[in-house]
Amino acid sequence: LCTLHTSAIMHRKNAMLGLLAGGLAVALAIDNGKARTPPMGWRSWNLYGGKINQDLMEKIMDGIAARRRTVDGVPTSLCDLGYCDVGLDDVWQKCGSYGKNKYS
Repeated sequence: LCTLHTSAIMHRKNAMLGLLAGGLAVALAIDNGKARTPPMGWRSWNLYGGKINQDLMEKIMDGIAARRRTVDGVPTSLCDLGYCDVGLDDVWQKCGSYGKNKYS
């Protein structure tokens, strides 16, 4: 009985040490300057689905970079606020067929 009790105490101590070490690693990781916010930006699929083209993508990027809005009286773009990422979700693989085997 004593051995079983000692084993359970050691198991709890090891679990607590593991939690402390894990918590310390998380605290240090948070302070590394990375991933302070989730990825923020715009993706083509939700608005255009498969009906996207180069012209639309360029207009979206221009709109994100344009300082047409003001924050506290300062001209500000969405990129200034952290929304800099623009992504083409799908249909990129159909950009064109090239070569004798028609590779895209």
